[in-house]
Amino acid sequence: MWEKLGHFILKNRKGVLIFWLLYVLFMGFVGRNVDISYHFAKMLPSDDSVYTTYTEFQKDFTGSGNSIVLGAKDNAFFTPSVLNAWQNMAERLEKENEVTGVFSLHNAVDLTLGNDENAQMESRPIMDGRIDSPKKAFNIRNHYEALPIYHGLLSSRDNKTHLMAVSITEKANYSEIIYDLFDRIHIETKRFERRTGIPIEVSGLPYLRLKNARSIKSEINLFMALTGFVTVLIMLILLRSLRAAIIALVVVAFGVVGSFGIMGLLGFKITLFSALLPPLLIVIVVPNCIFFINKYHQEYSKDKKVKQALIHTVKKIGGVAFLTNTTTALGFATFILTSSDALVHFGVAATINILVVYILSLTTIPVLYSWLSEPKERHYNHLSQKWITKWIEWLVRISQDHRKKVYLGAFVILIFGLFGMTLMKTTGNLTTDINPKDPLVTQMKFFEREMGGVIPLDIVIDSRTENGIEKSKLLRRVDKFQSRLDTFPNLSRSLSLVDMLKFGRQAYYGGDPLFYALPNSQERTLISTSLPNLKSENLDFLTAGFSDSKNQKMRISVQAKDLARPEMSQLVEKVQNLANEIFSKKNYDIQYTGASVIFLRSTKFLINNLVLSLMLAIVLISIIMAILFKTPRMVIVAIIPNLLPLLMTAGLMGWFGIPVKPSTVLIFSISFGISIDDTLHYLARYRQELIGNGHNISNAAITAIRETGISMFYTSIVLFSGFFIFLASDFGGTQALGLLVSITLVFAMFSNLILLPSLLISLDKVMTGSEMENILIDLAEDE
Repeated sequence: MWEKLGHFILKNRKGVLIFWLLYVLFMGFVGRNVDISYHFAKMLPSDDSVYTTYTEFQKDFTGSGNSIVLGAKDNAFFTPSVLNAWQNMAERLEKENEVTGVFSLHNAVDLTLGNDENAQMESRPIMDGRIDSPKKAFNIRNHYEALPIYHGLLSSRDNKTHLMAVSITEKANYSEIIYDLFDRIHIETKRFERRTGIPIEVSGLPYLRLKNARSIKSEINLFMALTGFVTVLIMLILLRSLRAAIIALVVVAFGVVGSFGIMGLLGFKITLFSALLPPLLIVIVVPNCIFFINKYHQEYSKDKKVKQALIHTVKKIGGVAFLTNTTTALGFATFILTSSDALVHFGVAATINILVVYILSLTTIPVLYSWLSEPKERHYNHLSQKWITKWIEWLVRISQDHRKKVYLGAFVILIFGLFGMTLMKTTGNLTTDINPKDPLVTQMKFFEREMGGVIPLDIVIDSRTENGIEKSKLLRRVDKFQSRLDTFPNLSRSLSLVDMLKFGRQAYYGGDPLFYALPNSQERTLISTSLPNLKSENLDFLTAGFSDSKNQKMRISVQAKDLARPEMSQLVEKVQNLANEIFSKKNYDIQYTGASVIFLRSTKFLINNLVLSLMLAIVLISIIMAILFKTPRMVIVAIIPNLLPLLMTAGLMGWFGIPVKPSTVLIFSISFGISIDDTLHYLARYRQELIGNGHNISNAAITAIRETGISMFYTSIVLFSGFFIFLASDFGGTQALGLLVSITLVFAMFSNLILLPSLLISLDKVMTGSEMENILIDLAEDE
């Protein structure tokens, strides 16, 4: 089969090349508009209870999560120059097309009630026009401080930090429009800073989404450039052939363009996960090229005939390369079963692209080499360099003469890994993968210090009856719940319709702060008759989005600190226990939602599913091994050298305190899928040698080291360097992924070149050579 394929490729060289050129043009056209996702990656399945609760919450309560928050801290905030600059900034932001509203001190209102018997409440701005004297600024401060409704909402509890909430449209929140909008907001904040000398801090979910999208956009280009450059440089150093590097670069370019095209065809957007796909393809394609080019040089050096060497290369590499790429693809394909849209899309795109680039490598490299001049001796003398020959002989000596030490070392690593795994911790929060010195993190910490939290946590009380939230019994319970909730150290001040009722009571009794309390039923009746003339837009922040259309559900809004998963879990549990204590389950239904709950659930869900996907990858690849090998003991022999590096990496994570989180769990499936490639390359060659040397197991194992060791070393260097480049990322998870996968794959190379041959040689005592010949199906159609 593979020999016939080699003849077909060379016979139809122009057709093959034209096909791939048309493929690249089409994929480039389809993939030109693949866009960055401006949503946080959707991790939960659509039928997950936490996700369905969140979607129902968004339908019932509007305006959640669309505000950019600006903060300024200064003791001299209540001075004419600062107040005027603050007001000017707010008014200019209000004029932006994608801004639906701005709420801050500049348009905050007080409620007043006239002295007539039938007088009605009216809203009156705290700031009215330009502030032209220190006395007026002082009066504004006193007026503001007498309104508890705003304390902890528009200012910190010490009244030194002041907030401005800029609400934006859905379109701006989830599209590239947000780039220009943030640039214009940045211009206004810088203008305020120049006029006052007071720095402006920025936060809010839209800001987090923007930073996430910008980082993805910049890193995908950075990774492709660095990965392409480093891998080509390594090929030049190792293979010492410029044309080999150029051919690899052409194959890589075709594969990367195809990856964007496939995402475009499938309608996928670029997320934090799929942004890794192009550089991952580069890292995966180059080893294919190295194995093929090395084999071609080996075959050509025998009889100096290009066509025959190319056909023999396809014949001997095609089958084993198909299996190695299939196992790599399987490592990624298991993500499809996670039920997380982001990982499913990543798994589908990766699986398809890995198989496509395999076909691309297998067909284009023979065509390109067939048109080039015959290789010169300098093109393949890298196969016999002294230093690499000495290193290979060292591997041979270890496997041949020191197997007891090899097994002892493997046992020590096993114990090291197993004990390290007991030290592993699970964590994860919104900023867990972002550099602590990044402005996004430092600004978020600012708001956490000053306001108590920034990540939305919403509690929904369902009274089960229409207009049920107006009942005194429920209102008293909500008031008690909020009072207790506001004592929690990791939460901001809470807000609900109860606060509006307190505000109305204070106004009804002349504005005295002592009357800021929940009115009784009689007071509520009197206050309600005074409210009709209120302009709702002046109090939207208190009235909009805090009850559903039937007045059956009430929303209590609070913000939590960006805590690690264990701490956030404890905080949510503490809130739930408090709610269960105050609200009877017989009379009320309580739901907990918001970005904090979604992320908490997403982290747990992803980790569980990724562990299952790793187990599935091991099972599927073991099944493939069982099909290839005809005895269970050989399946075990093939799997052990690839599981040991994973155990070592897990141990390192435990010993060095690298937490288990979605980004680091990816390491194991990716590493296992790639590292098994070396096993298949080695065993395919081992079988060929076993047939050729009269069934001498020991000699076959040693010769296989000499034959495959160089290519495995080269590919491991490329893989190490390619993944190591991920350390240039701004995301801690991507950095950990790059570092740990690099370490795992290098160790897997040594495991496959030392432990695997040692195990095979040890089998000499329990199996005959003729039995070993039939343990593996024919992968290379060798003579």
